[in-house]
Amino acid sequence: MGKDSHGVVTAANAARLGVRGLGVDVRAALEQVRCAWEPVPPTLLGLAVAGVAAWGLWSFAEETADHIVYGLGAVALALVAVAVAVVSLAAFAVWLSLRRVQAQVPATLMVEIETTTSFRCPSLRYWPLVQVLVDWIDPAEMAVVTEADGGGLIERVTPRGRGSYEHVVRRFTVRDIFGFASISFRRTWAHQVRVVPAVGRADTTLAVRRATSEGWSHPSGKPVGELVEMRRYTYGDPMRLVVWKTFARDRNLMVREPERAIAPRPAMVGFFVAAEGDEPSACTARLFLEQGLLGQDFVFAADGAPRPTSNAAEALEQVIRSRAHRDAQGAGLAGLARAVDRSRLDSLVIFAPGVDGPWVDAVLAVRRRLPLPPMVVLTVDGRLATEPRTRLQRWLWERDEGTHPTLRDLPSIYDRLEAAQVDLRVIHRPSGRRLGAAEVDALRGA
Repeated sequence: MGKDSHGVVTAANAARLGVRGLGVDVRAALEQVRCAWEPVPPTLLGLAVAGVAAWGLWSFAEETADHIVYGLGAVALALVAVAVAVVSLAAFAVWLSLRRVQAQVPATLMVEIETTTSFRCPSLRYWPLVQVLVDWIDPAEMAVVTEADGGGLIERVTPRGRGSYEHVVRRFTVRDIFGFASISFRRTWAHQVRVVPAVGRADTTLAVRRATSEGWSHPSGKPVGELVEMRRYTYGDPMRLVVWKTFARDRNLMVREPERAIAPRPAMVGFFVAAEGDEPSACTARLFLEQGLLGQDFVFAADGAPRPTSNAAEALEQVIRSRAHRDAQGAGLAGLARAVDRSRLDSLVIFAPGVDGPWVDAVLAVRRRLPLPPMVVLTVDGRLATEPRTRLQRWLWERDEGTHPTLRDLPSIYDRLEAAQVDLRVIHRPSGRRLGAAEVDALRGA
């Protein structure tokens, strides 16, 4: 049965989930049919036009002796036949031209950053009635735009999600301008591609977990550090700190004292939760790792990683590869708690997505075992300001489908973690701002 934002089962939600599941099954079946039909030249439109033309030519026209219908049917059949022949020859020509072409894709791409590859595909601009389209099958989350350049097509790709891939699979589609015929074929290259998360934007005050407590020194705290500062002697100062050379020179009694500065104690432990909607949180994790916001002596792990690491490059690689372990939903937290000294878990930072899931229960389970609450950094995406919905829209749709999933689920996640007294930070990825409780409350019912 379906549940609402408070975990209550409702018949309406169950019906929506049932319809949604049916829609997923139908789309999967249609995708299988489409893949099987790719090498067949006639499209559904071409078959329909050919069928109607054949009926008009050999049935209706002969019975009524209508020469106009006879002529139109003959022309339609001829047009479909020419389209099938031209598309078949053009697809064969494209296939021949790509036999020895390399993948020509940069080894490293970045999410949401458009990159022009060195790959060129023949545009067949001198072939009549023919169009050539290129898209990617693997990696799947890749927006591809082609542009004519002389006799070929240049390719620009924009990754939508991070990941590490061993192969590049492109699909080439050759079709006529009327849509009567289309042939698609796929080409696979053994080429490693690494898609890194986008560079995050966030206020650097996020690094301050307890700015006036355990993790940070303070000017009014215990004097620690090198004796590099000097001040006048006051009653009670140790005589061993007196600078006698200064006293001998100008008769001023000075003492040395430690430099007072605010500096982080590098003892933080980071964990990245892999789940649906984790791409914004991957950007924030990259920001913490590359800017050293976890300190020098940090420990980091991500879902699916075999062991924790203290190397920033290895930690980022764990974040990238965690995309293949989104079903883990924070299951690696328990392993991290066993692998790391318990005293260091007082400074645990969890990078979590804004989409609700089993990972929330995993975080709460770890929270119950720790003496101090962990800091959970939630990163959300999408527009914060949305237009108010009408009464009819609220009646037809429980939620605004135009709202980003991380914003829709944020209030319920926020309530559960706040109830457990977790140190919660909510980051809006596009602006880099930290969202307060009032802004989270404004999203309720979105």
